[in-house]
Amino acid sequence: MKRTAPRFFFLLAFVLSAALPASAHEMFLKPQAYRLAPDTHATAELVNGTFDQSENVISRDRMRDVTVHGGGETLSPSEAQWSESGLSAFLAYETGGEGTYAIGVSTKPRMITLSRKAFSDYLKHEGVSDTLADFEKNSTLDQVRERYSKHVRTIVQVGDARSEDHRIEFGYPVEIILENNPYTAHVGDRVGFRVFSGGEPLTDQLVYASHDGFHRHAEDGAHQRAQTLRTDDDGRGFFDLTAKGVWYLTLIHMKKLDNDSNADYESNWATVTFKVD
Repeated sequence: MKRTAPRFFFLLAFVLSAALPASAHEMFLKPQAYRLAPDTHATAELVNGTFDQSENVISRDRMRDVTVHGGGETLSPSEAQWSESGLSAFLAYETGGEGTYAIGVSTKPRMITLSRKAFSDYLKHEGVSDTLADFEKNSTLDQVRERYSKHVRTIVQVGDARSEDHRIEFGYPVEIILENNPYTAHVGDRVGFRVFSGGEPLTDQLVYASHDGFHRHAEDGAHQRAQTLRTDDDGRGFFDLTAKGVWYLTLIHMKKLDNDSNADYESNWATVTFKVD
């Protein structure tokens, strides 16, 4: 019995994950290298699925913005700089001068319609607990129309000189901005961040922090991350660096729409990735 229980829960998590809609995919921008030399060719992978594995490709026509900021320049890569391989898209870009760069990708909104149960299951799986509690208590919808888009950034260090370029606001609907330069941080440090929505601080927002190698599911299939956080009245939060490697922050800002004839809910997904040596 002790041997079969873990397998049962693994299979349950797999079935729940497989049943989730396409919108229930986190998106991450993962460079092949987080430390780069100036004036060099580099590549970053756009992953749409889990942090560990992409499950479908985000094509270039779905992107509303792509920006590389750092080294004294702000560049908008062309379509020719994107390619696809397997289930991932890849951005080829060139570094310029030294500094701490931010690279951002934002997708255009899309619509999806879910049954009541499917919507509840996906909120539970992705940890959108505030919306889930309100939906199950107050909503009578049998079908849910959701408008969703995703907004990601990664932070890379070019050369030795640190800069504040990683704190740029791209103007995306939701953004996570690290207040500390991750390339001056070490294991044991506490790192601050802020979350903005439409340029304004986003308060009481659930944010999850985790790192490469930490990917677990609860018995009901819900994602588990290393740390669960909430932003304060200034949209600020903190997390602790407990391990070396690639780290990420992730959130889903879900809003109920009371006066929209086309959608019942709108979600904006945001992530940021960086490396701690």
